[in-house]
Amino acid sequence: MTAVALVLAWTFLLQEKSADFFPHSQGTVWTYVSEGKEGKITVSGEEKVGDVETVVLTSERPDRLAEKEYLAIGDRGIRLVRRSIGDRVHDFDPPILRLKLPALQGESWEWKGRIGEEEARARFTNRGEEEVKVPAGTYKAWKVEVEMELAGTKHRGTNWYAPGIGIVRQEFTFEGPGKRQSGVIELKAFAPGKP
Repeated sequence: MTAVALVLAWTFLLQEKSADFFPHSQGTVWTYVSEGKEGKITVSGEEKVGDVETVVLTSERPDRLAEKEYLAIGDRGIRLVRRSIGDRVHDFDPPILRLKLPALQGESWEWKGRIGEEEARARFTNRGEEEVKVPAGTYKAWKVEVEMELAGTKHRGTNWYAPGIGIVRQEFTFEGPGKRQSGVIELKAFAPGKP
């Protein structure tokens, strides 16, 4: 009886964690700032991609094409299933685990698959919780680092996930033949949608 109660309690905690880490009610809006420019990400709906139920995030910034990400959010983590930029669509096969739940300091995981037609691989490491200050405020957030290789390009990034908010800060670097780009994106405002 005690073992059953522990399993049920653990399952409940895992379900709470996924919702806590990434609020996904329709109409939720994150406003980010990067290089002095603002952009908004909105939970614009839900859509089935193959057999996977996803939450659709629409990203808008005046100087870029509209981008959509299709996320599967569950008790074991947050997975990216598809990304579209303008009319270009890229499926992640298998979906890539961005944040493994429950979040545990020091845990690492690897992914190998295809993004569209390209083969790719990634390694994620959860560095634990730390306080991070951004224009929207100061948050206790889980720091997750990623290293990815795709079509001759190396990507290194760090995302800080604050429970109840989602990503509050992102640092990234892309390196390819004759090209390097890096940047920082920080949360300026957060408005939850209606449950």
